[in-house]
Amino acid sequence: MILNANELGIQAMQQGEFEQAAKQFNAAIEADSTDPTGYVNMGTLLQAIGDHERAIVFYDKALELDNAFGAAHYAKGALAYELEQLDLAEASLRQALLAGMDDADLHFMLGLTYKAMGDFVRALPRLREAMKQAPEDVEISFQYGLALAQNEQLDMAVEALEHTLDLDASHTDARYNLAIAYAFLGEQDKTYAELERVLELQPDHALAYDAKAKMDELLGN
Repeated sequence: MILNANELGIQAMQQGEFEQAAKQFNAAIEADSTDPTGYVNMGTLLQAIGDHERAIVFYDKALELDNAFGAAHYAKGALAYELEQLDLAEASLRQALLAGMDDADLHFMLGLTYKAMGDFVRALPRLREAMKQAPEDVEISFQYGLALAQNEQLDMAVEALEHTLDLDASHTDARYNLAIAYAFLGEQDKTYAELERVLELQPDHALAYDAKAKMDELLGN
């Protein structure tokens, strides 16, 4: 199979060959300056090397060419989230959704954006959809569990966090939050056992250490 310039550029970028990737994306843009794909790819490359200002310029150029190009809205939104520009992130990611983009990464990023904005109600359906599309993704499962807990759906939060630990038993933050969910459900023994397990895996986990110390004090241990 013969790869085009954009595909060769993506391949080079994945291999860490950023200069070669830039050459390929430039070639793609020169070959068809009306195709937004090359601009998005160049923006992604610039973002990867930390040149955020120029990355935004390329994303905006892609959107000038095609304002319904979901990948450009997504890339701009993901960068805005990284820069903690949450209003811009939410608007851009929502535009990607409206443009017809529908994958786990988009729903996940939009869910994280709503969480960062403190809007746990709107975060939950986005993270649920991400989980539906990528049920084996550890971080999606973890964040979905947190969102359920933040929306006080504790039984479902426990299920999601247990699923996270099925995927990665060493995920100490998932295990700590599972312990806290058990505590709110009145499952004292399970809470204590999970906190002990967290500290076995990560002795410097400050939150788990403090929670276990408080339980020890209450239990007279």
